[in-house]
Amino acid sequence: MNTRLRAAALSAGAASVLALGLVAVAGPAYAAGPDVAVTPISLHIAKGVKEAKAKPFQVELRNFGSGGATDVSVKVELSNLTGKIGFVRPDGCTKAGKAAYACPIGDIAAGQDVVIGIPLFNANGKKGDGGYFTITAIVPGDSNDENNSADVDVTVEPKSYDLTVWAQDVYADVVADGDEVGEETKTPVPPGGTAPLDSAIFNHGSKRVVGIAYAVKLPEGTSVASMPDGCVAREDANGIVCEDDEVVLKPGEVLLPEITVKVAADAPAGVLADGVIDATAIEPGGTDPEEPGDEGRMATEGQRKQLVDADPIDNQARFDVFVGAAPSGEPTTPAPGEPAAPGEGGGLPLTGSPTGLIAGVGAAVLVAGVVLLLALRRRRRFVAE
Repeated sequence: MNTRLRAAALSAGAASVLALGLVAVAGPAYAAGPDVAVTPISLHIAKGVKEAKAKPFQVELRNFGSGGATDVSVKVELSNLTGKIGFVRPDGCTKAGKAAYACPIGDIAAGQDVVIGIPLFNANGKKGDGGYFTITAIVPGDSNDENNSADVDVTVEPKSYDLTVWAQDVYADVVADGDEVGEETKTPVPPGGTAPLDSAIFNHGSKRVVGIAYAVKLPEGTSVASMPDGCVAREDANGIVCEDDEVVLKPGEVLLPEITVKVAADAPAGVLADGVIDATAIEPGGTDPEEPGDEGRMATEGQRKQLVDADPIDNQARFDVFVGAAPSGEPTTPAPGEPAAPGEGGGLPLTGSPTGLIAGVGAAVLVAGVVLLLALRRRRRFVAE
């Protein structure tokens, strides 16, 4: 069955989702065998997004079944997009029609999900209805074919910034570099151990954004071991709230928060679920110093346009923490102690390539092109395009 999700369906709830810092995911009861549901996340793109910095429209593939899904792939049909929207076929995907391609995804364990990105851009510089694309998950042995396909409406908004957030599940051998390339082997974190939260805040819009705020909600049984300057503990949940009013993200750049997670010494082996990271601009209407008013003069208050996020729905990502069995003998990491102090980490806006599939929770990046330029990861340093 094909499910249609229109832009208006999520617009009303965007503000409340960001304020709460979490998403309640509703789904069918667990079925025997795999049951992979396709749920669109991204719905809007900013006018002026070029092919070289195409926005990956995020789509979630969640396995609601009681059994693992193996050899999962997706087919993307783009013939129903209008002339306003162009698309990029990612490396690793094969042509499957005049305006279609197919991509291997791999395995999705029961109760886990994969978030992939469909790279789109504003082809003719016009706003409005961009048509829709269809994405279908092909899952051998899927016990429910009522939810494995969706039509995703695309709307072109005025020129603006467009934050999108990505996070990887927490494992002991993960590197905090904004991608999952070369990290196919996954080792759970031992009780009492620490591991990085690999996450990224992209600007996939056509305008720069000045100042970023982000919040992290951690699963129960974990705590923050280290965090960047400008972060404080949350009062409403287990986690942190961070602000960086100096960071500037140009289109195509990404901020990599440096956050380390500690697993409680008494945490049971298994999955600690429902971690969340979400982001927003601190001052969306701030003056852009690179865009002066008429003839180089400062624009008047009436001439300034209030910038808003082109697609706030995809400003959030979920992650799980995978915990292994307690090690025998003395622990190799210290027992939980005092809360982490700010200043033990940092973040850096980097120029990345958004034209590949961006993988999310529990997935492998499918495209070499999504690898970011990570040689210089010092706080508030930039990698030039």
